[in-house]
This record gives sequence, structure tokens and C-alpha cells, in this order.
Amino acid sequence: MDLDSVRQEMPVCSTTIYLNTGWSGPSPISVVEAVKERIEYENRLGPTSPPAYQSGKEIQQIAKDSVASLLNVLSEEITLTQCTTDGLNTVLNGIDWNPGDEVITFGLEHSSVLIPAYHLQDRHGVTLRILDLQPGDSRESILNKVESVITSRTRMLFFSHIQYTCGFRMPVKELRSLTKSKDILMLVDGAQTAGHIVLDLRELDCDFYSIPGQKWLLGPDGTGALYIRRDLIQSVSPKRVSGRAVVSYDNRGNYESYLTSMDKFLLTTMSVPLVAGLAEAIRFHKALDPNVVEKHTLDLSRRLKYDLMELPGINLLSPTDDDLSCGLTSFQVKGKEPTDVVNRLWDEHGIVVRQVNELSCVRASTHIFNTVGEIEALVDAVKNLAK
Repeated sequence: MDLDSVRQEMPVCSTTIYLNTGWSGPSPISVVEAVKERIEYENRLGPTSPPAYQSGKEIQQIAKDSVASLLNVLSEEITLTQCTTDGLNTVLNGIDWNPGDEVITFGLEHSSVLIPAYHLQDRHGVTLRILDLQPGDSRESILNKVESVITSRTRMLFFSHIQYTCGFRMPVKELRSLTKSKDILMLVDGAQTAGHIVLDLRELDCDFYSIPGQKWLLGPDGTGALYIRRDLIQSVSPKRVSGRAVVSYDNRGNYESYLTSMDKFLLTTMSVPLVAGLAEAIRFHKALDPNVVEKHTLDLSRRLKYDLMELPGINLLSPTDDDLSCGLTSFQVKGKEPTDVVNRLWDEHGIVVRQVNELSCVRASTHIFNTVGEIEALVDAVKNLAK
């Protein structure tokens, strides 16, 4: 991989040390151009002209095929969404819940996991088992915690593949092995994975998996995708419906059932320019080689962690074990509020990171376009702040 060539495709690299891809990633020039070109094309011909309409359908199919290839699943197991949370809600609100059904999740989760889970509790009488999760937990301790609360009423295990708070990479395969034999569904929030680590959903064997386009894939906001294993598609009902959700209908109150394909989740309008940007973002990522992207990302993260641990007054919260780690690094600066650290890093050094309220810490994301020099600049700036 030629890092200089990658950085030339990323305008942000010439103005900013951007270490916040875990929130939202900057896009390569080619992604921005794909969006612009499609907007200009639709403006020239009109968005509903026959060639624009037909090519729009083709672009949506290309995007679905691209997501399927990225995740190693079938295209018919994918539907395009607005974001990760959109996909999670599609599954959670589409399952036929019964009062007393149990869902297991973790207390360190993002609000896009916890709030929809609370909604299940309030609306359907679902019982939540919210397990304590700490950044220092081992794989074995997590598995033991889950196993200890499984009952005959446990219906689903719902959690993030990578915990956004600290970058803990959850033992998905082991959790699946624990739950599959008990017929427990597994819904995984992949907000921090696609474009970050290599994904093979056939190997992970989960039932449902939702991803965004705007984070590590470096695509546009307002894009994402949901995977539902083929044999489970029919069991998830659409809770927001349009004419695309049924096989046929008339104006006298008759309609022919819901579709059995993922198309039943589609509403009437989708931004083809944004979908074109998503397809190009995936093409850009795959051209770099997902294995190379993950290695570079983890190498930088590893260096950042060990450099931070050498500084007095710094408390590292992210795992250092490579098997549990990713490109997210969370830390605390003794005596400093996280928001103050974030603001000063930007105001004084042009470095973009974020605060994480749940752990009262600062989080940096390292991605394919970042460099060792940028990591050194962050460490030096944090060192000065900690004095």
C-alpha cells in the first residue's frame, strides 16, 4: 500500500490531523465525485427520466452487491438503510415479541443499542438482562457473564461487535457458539466494524448485522446496510411500510401479503447519489485490501496505546491484547475534563478526537489514511496537556 497515494485521495489530510473516524469519516475524492456526478446527471436528465430511473435502480443493486461482497453474504440478504440504528430498529421492531421474552445486552453499550432495548421493555414487556462490562474484561469473563443469565425465556443476545466507548472487540464467534444451540437470536451492531476490520458474516454466523456507510467505510452520511440471514427474512415484519412491502394491492382494501424478500423494508424514496457514494466507498476500501487496512489501523493503535502508557498522568482504558483491540483508543488525562482535552487538541494543535461520556474519557480513531507522525503529534500534545 502506498500511504502517500491514499492521503492524496483524502483532502482532510492536508488541513487536519483527523482521528475521529469512529464518529464519522472524511470521504475520499472519488466518493465525493460519485455523489456529485449522480446529482448532476439527475439534474440534466431529470430524476424520473427513463435512463435516470433505470440507472438509479442499477446503482442501488450495485451497492447491495458491494455490501454483500464486503460481508461475504448473499445480495438478497441485504437491504440498504439510512444508518446502523435504522437497521437495528428494523429487526427489533419487526420481531413478534411476547411478554416475558428476555434480551441480553451490556451496560457499556452505545445508546443505539440501549434505547431500542429499553423500548422493547416498555412496549412489549420484554425483560432486559443488562450485564456489567468493563474495558478490562477477558473473553472468558464475558462468556461466563452471558451464560450465567441465559434462561429458557432468553430470546436474543444484542450487542456491539466493537464497543464504541473503548474499542473492546467482543468475542462474537464464541458468543454465537454459546447461544446458537439454545436457539437464541443474535443481533449485532456493526457501527465500528465495516471498513475497519475484516468481516465475514458467514464465519461469524450471526442472525442479524447492521452497518453504517459514513464511519470507517468513509462513505456519505445517510447510508448503511442491514443483513438478515436468508432463512430469517420472512420472520421479520416491516413496521414502516409502503407499496413496495406487498406483492400487489388495489384501492378496495385488498392486498396480497407482504413480500418475503428484503425489499419489503424499503420505503418509496432513496437518495441514489448517496447510494452511489456508498458503492464507491466500498470499491475504494476493497481496492486497498481490507486486510491491509486492518493491519495498518491496528499497528497505529498499538503504537498510540504504548506511547500513552509511558506518559505520567494518563490512564489508558482500551485493551492492549491484539485479539481484543481495534483502531479505537480511549484514555483519560488526570485532572482534565474530556471536553477540555478535546477542545484544546483542536484549538491548539488541529487534532480532531472526541469525548466519550460513559467512561469520561477521550477517544482517538486511527485509520488507513493516518500516519505515525500524526500519532506522535497527538502523543506530544497530550503530554503537554498532562503537565
